[in-house]
Amino acid sequence: MPRVFVAADIHRKGELENIQKNLISSLKLEHVHLKLVKPENFHFTLVFFGEINDSLIDKIVTKISEIEFQSFRISYDPIGAFPDIKRAKVIWIGLDEETKHTFSQMYDIVISKLMELDLKLENEMEKEIIPHITLFRARKVPLCLNLQQVQSDNKIADVIDAISVKKSLITPNGPTYENIISVKGK
Repeated sequence: MPRVFVAADIHRKGELENIQKNLISSLKLEHVHLKLVKPENFHFTLVFFGEINDSLIDKIVTKISEIEFQSFRISYDPIGAFPDIKRAKVIWIGLDEETKHTFSQMYDIVISKLMELDLKLENEMEKEIIPHITLFRARKVPLCLNLQQVQSDNKIADVIDAISVKKSLITPNGPTYENIISVKGK
């Protein structure tokens, strides 16, 4: 069974790749300790379902295809880490405060549409939304990062104009994502 998720698609993947490379260089990180996300896989995850069957995928596709939303501009800004910068396992770039609010509204539209399927998404609704694009992950040992030195020069404008249901295919070279359906914003 494929791993399936709903994502907001982005365009400025080359610029994000440059941030990824500059971050690794300025923090003096070694590639051997990192698992980089390929630029073609950069996206904002809205809802992650994990491994699900085709019947449920079809229902999700139907609900997502009913969504109408306005395309909107975003600005990338903070670099962050999960669970935190002292023991970073996931290093990401997020959105500035202004665009976070608009992103949150789009997230609410997606969740409310999916709630009609009774998928037990209550946990999704209760958690704090931190819109982010994963740049890389730490292999094995978490990293202790000084992100204060790299917080500038990340202001990149982009646009979110599509929501996609994607499936993740695991390959020997890492995951590849395939769109099952994309819904364009107005």
